[in-house]
Parts: sequence; C-alpha cells; structure tokens
Amino acid sequence: MRTLRLTAKAYTVLDGNGNGSASIGPESPGEQWNGLTASVRASTNVNEAICSVYAGAAATPGYFCSATTWGSTGDSTTNLSTVQVGGQVFAVWTGGDAGAQAVLTVTGQKQVS
Repeated sequence: MRTLRLTAKAYTVLDGNGNGSASIGPESPGEQWNGLTASVRASTNVNEAICSVYAGAAATPGYFCSATTWGSTGDSTTNLSTVQVGGQVFAVWTGGDAGAQAVLTVTGQKQVS
C-alpha cells in the first residue's frame, strides 16, 4: 500500500440565507484517507457562519465530527476517522454571508493499494 500526502478541497457558494454544503472523499478503488484534518472557511465573514463537519456515506452525512461558530473566519477539526471509497467528508454552513464562497479543505494521508 502506497501512502501519499493528501490535500483535497470542495467549494460551495452560500445561498441567500447564508447556508450551503460541500463534500469530498476518495474516488479510486482501494483508496482510503486517514490521519485527517478538516478545515472550513468562507470568503467573507460579516455574518459569521456556524459550520458542522460530518463523515459518512456519499449520499448522506454519517457521523457528526465537530461544529464551530467560526465557519466563516476559519476553524478545523481532527475528530475524523478513516474515510474509504464511497465515503465523504461533509461541511454544512448556516447563517453566513449570502453569496460568499465557502471551502472545505481536507488534509492527511491517502493510502492506495
């Protein structure tokens, strides 16, 4: 199994209420992500968004990892377990600035068999 450095990003534009979500996960067969840190931030922070981070199946957020009241200014969590193909890391922003671009950045290790 090869271990590579991981930096993956997912973007969204917050809607008229300042809400939005972004997700990203491994896509190649035999790939898994571990030792993860998920960081969130938005392009503006007049209204500071609350952001919750989840991990789970690609269609629905699974387990709750962390939440922050600094979803626009920026915050991170390391409370994530290994994510395998078919899984995703999700960030869900609420109450931020309408039209702001929000980004979820996941760093750690990518293992490929």
